[in-house]
Amino acid sequence: MALAVMILSAGCSDRHDAFGRFTRLPEEGWAYNDTVRITASGLDSVASPKNFRIGVVHDNDYEFRNLVLEVTCRTGNRIRRDTIDLELADAYGAWKGSGLGPEYQAEASVSPKVMIGDSSEIFVRHVMRTDTLRGINKIGIIIEKP
Repeated sequence: MALAVMILSAGCSDRHDAFGRFTRLPEEGWAYNDTVRITASGLDSVASPKNFRIGVVHDNDYEFRNLVLEVTCRTGNRIRRDTIDLELADAYGAWKGSGLGPEYQAEASVSPKVMIGDSSEIFVRHVMRTDTLRGINKIGIIIEKP
């Protein structure tokens, strides 16, 4: 009986194996020194390996073929930093992402099996050679159990 109660109470937990959140960027553009900070919430409190992807929503005003991002994940005292080169268009300028209407969404894997738990912080900034990027509407993260 006690085992059944423990199993049922574990099933009622508000903790999840996945997390996703997108942040809208300013309409005037994404400045070089503006870092987007996203705190993972609702995950298990003990950090465990997770698949980690970055997502970008852009429109036709984006003037480059790719987007280079620096992604930093901080879990407790552990810091992991990756640079992602997200290809948004092919050699002919056709957008690769999916979407309806004027916006397109593209995703890229940041790193397989990153140690992420509840309250891990993710910092994203662009490292393009321009002061302000126009046409990037949202930036987000997707975290899933492997």
